[in-house]
Amino acid sequence: MDTLDERTFALLEWSAIREMLAAEAASPVAIELARGVRPLRTLVEARGVQEEIGEFRVLLSKETALPFDRLFDIRESIRLARPEGAVLPAMDLLRVAVSLEASEAIRLVLGRSRGLCPRLHAIASQLDGMPDLVAEIRGAIEETGEVKDTASRELAHVRRRLHDLRSLIQSRLQSLLTDLTLQPFIAEPIITLRNDRFVIPVKANYRTALKGVVQDRSASGVTVFLEPQEVVELNNQGRLLQRSEEEEVRRVLALLTAALRPRADSILRTLLLAAELELRYAAARLADRLDCAPPTLKESGPLVLLQARHPLLLRQTSATGGREVIPIDLRVGGDFDALLVTGPNTGGKTVALKTAGLLSLMAVAGLHLPASPDSEVPFFSGVMADIGDEQSIEQSLSTFSSHIGQIRRILGATGRGTLVLLDELGAGTDPVEGACLGIAILEALLERGALLIATSHLDAIKAYAYSHHRIENGCVEFDLDTLRPLYRLSIGPSGRSHALAIASRIGLPSEVIQRATTLLGEGGDPLRLLVERLEGEQRRVAEERAVLARELEEAARARGEAEAERDAAWAEAVERQRQARREVDQAVVEARSEIDRLLREFRSTESRGKAAREVRERLTEVERRTEAALAEAAGPGREPDASRAERVRHGQQVRIKGFDQRGIVSGEPTPAGMVEIQLPLGKVRLPLDAVVPEGGVRRNEAPSSVQVSRASTETPAELNLIGCDASEAARRLDQYLGDAFLTGLPTVRIIHGKGAGVLRRTVTELLQGHSLVASFRLGDYLEGGIGITIVELHSHTVSLGGAA
Repeated sequence: MDTLDERTFALLEWSAIREMLAAEAASPVAIELARGVRPLRTLVEARGVQEEIGEFRVLLSKETALPFDRLFDIRESIRLARPEGAVLPAMDLLRVAVSLEASEAIRLVLGRSRGLCPRLHAIASQLDGMPDLVAEIRGAIEETGEVKDTASRELAHVRRRLHDLRSLIQSRLQSLLTDLTLQPFIAEPIITLRNDRFVIPVKANYRTALKGVVQDRSASGVTVFLEPQEVVELNNQGRLLQRSEEEEVRRVLALLTAALRPRADSILRTLLLAAELELRYAAARLADRLDCAPPTLKESGPLVLLQARHPLLLRQTSATGGREVIPIDLRVGGDFDALLVTGPNTGGKTVALKTAGLLSLMAVAGLHLPASPDSEVPFFSGVMADIGDEQSIEQSLSTFSSHIGQIRRILGATGRGTLVLLDELGAGTDPVEGACLGIAILEALLERGALLIATSHLDAIKAYAYSHHRIENGCVEFDLDTLRPLYRLSIGPSGRSHALAIASRIGLPSEVIQRATTLLGEGGDPLRLLVERLEGEQRRVAEERAVLARELEEAARARGEAEAERDAAWAEAVERQRQARREVDQAVVEARSEIDRLLREFRSTESRGKAAREVRERLTEVERRTEAALAEAAGPGREPDASRAERVRHGQQVRIKGFDQRGIVSGEPTPAGMVEIQLPLGKVRLPLDAVVPEGGVRRNEAPSSVQVSRASTETPAELNLIGCDASEAARRLDQYLGDAFLTGLPTVRIIHGKGAGVLRRTVTELLQGHSLVASFRLGDYLEGGIGITIVELHSHTVSLGGAA
């Protein structure tokens, strides 16, 4: 986004979004980054951030733990460590180590989840955990921030001597406390420290009874803290050892700081990169909390917000358990470039305006939106707003003057790709002049190429919107029965202000309301009447359009169901035909094999007469077994053969299922359930359940008078498969061969083109072994070459069942 307008940020309450993000972060640096979030400068950046937030939401759904809360703000420590000779405190060094450990843990977790979050893994792989530096710091400093005894040999030696000396001092003091002669002088039998020296509490009026140095006294003055003479020298030795310890600790810390210094820039980069990751993580947590979705971000185009909810209303509802936020649908761009929202006060116009502006800023910042994932947001070059009452007594500005000043600023900064939001356009002055000025402002902004959403109460602006092809009216809905706003936005009709209804609901005296109603009726404003007439016509058109849309939807659904049923029936018929063909072919093969065997026996038998009778008997048995096999192939659940045979009689007209072909039954059905049908171009034998009786017996009509459907007689002599994929080409070719065969075409041309040869191979594989194909070849030069296949079909003396 090129134009970042701070006043628009304030009007749209962008700071509240920043605070909501900050509340989801844990580390100080990430919180600071959240409070500085701004729209991004390029579409690529915004899409990238949007994807990264989405990846974190996936990890959140899997409850993946990430230690962002262990990232400290070590920027000041790094700054202090840069000068040569600088020494960082132990706690600062420890925080550096903890932050580096957290960064390394984040890198490892995102590395293990790289399949779920490739973008986050790519970012996290740049984190440098510096395990050697962490180990060095951890080896010298305790978790409490104390330097370990083992940090150096000298430190260990000094601390051992100091420990022994302190034990000796405490032993000497303890012997004084247990001396019975001294009991009257002791205020309390304890050993304590004052000025880093061991002392015992003595009653003030007896302080001279014991030799020693008074190091302190109680607030009441009743007790003094005495360093007995017996331990003064020992305490002096202890102080010297303490100084030695402090010097050695400083030397250790200086070494650690020196080890950190050359890596300061790398440490800072790692910290800031980890904080950027945490900012995405916080945005993901906020998106989950508000039930957000990523919108489609585009270079340009319309703004489409579906089921959009204002995030601040969602936060308020979540905090107080108040009324559920009602989502709105809003669009501008495409068919129109300006949306004029009208309707009553308190109806939600300004909320709709702010929702559009705030969600647009969030989208350009890469954030997910409390809206439908089908929402679309163009990458605006700027968002400019004039919302609310900006009256200023200090600057002597009225509401109208303030609005005009802001609009002047907006006109100066607006260009193509800018979203402009104007509240109460034309308000604050004479209605006629205000309307004219408002219309002129609309035209000026549209000429600059802006997308515009404005609110107004002025009928003249509403009427103008109806006449302008780039402006669309919209209204916030109002329940006239309850006199309450519905907080829904409708695009198309304009809305009325319902000022009298709202005034009545608020409690204005009834006589005032009645008088105002009378005056409104007497005025008979022609412009208002025109707007109402236009709104009525628009509502009628919208209702008719809705009815047509429903009818089209129902027709499309019915058509889809019919096509699905047709396809299913066709597929079932084709499969049944193929299954029956396989079963009949098998029965024919077995019968021919048996006949060949009988003929061989017949030729080898000397007694030809007796053998002939035996062969005929056995042939009859083969025929009976074959017909029984065919009957069994018909499958269970079908109508019994006898019943079907009674319905199909010699001379009767029948229709062949699946081919839209009609013919005359020739002869009686066989016991195996087969029947011979006379078609115009020959005879075919079909199973009884493949034909449907139509009409009575035609005994006196010749078979040649059979009627053939128009679709069948017009089957073309060629089929063009160019443009089909392999499966579609195979389906169309198989269906075409059946139609061509039933129509009686002896030769057909299949056009598959040359290309890569995929369609030619598909055609060749299907034609090979096809029961209807006698032969096939590629076309010669004059016929089309290798882009054409010529197919010779069997004559109709071959039955569809596969037998001759």
